[in-house]
Amino acid sequence: MRWTRLLRRRPEPAPPRTDTPGQREAESALSRAVAARREAEARRTAVDRIAARLARERETNHFADLFRAALEGDR
Repeated sequence: MRWTRLLRRRPEPAPPRTDTPGQREAESALSRAVAARREAEARRTAVDRIAARLARERETNHFADLFRAALEGDR
């Protein structure tokens, strides 16, 4: 008797919902956020290189100051 279940009428699919203004704004915000993240990720390597260079320069300046202070007798 299980085959009788196949004869039952299946429910109609729900009609497609129309987008509300809030839904459109949310989708637009999401697409802007995704685009901004992709752009930021694309720039990441350049930012990392610049940050590493600045860190090296800061460290060099720090050692130069320590060396100068040692020669001048401040320490």
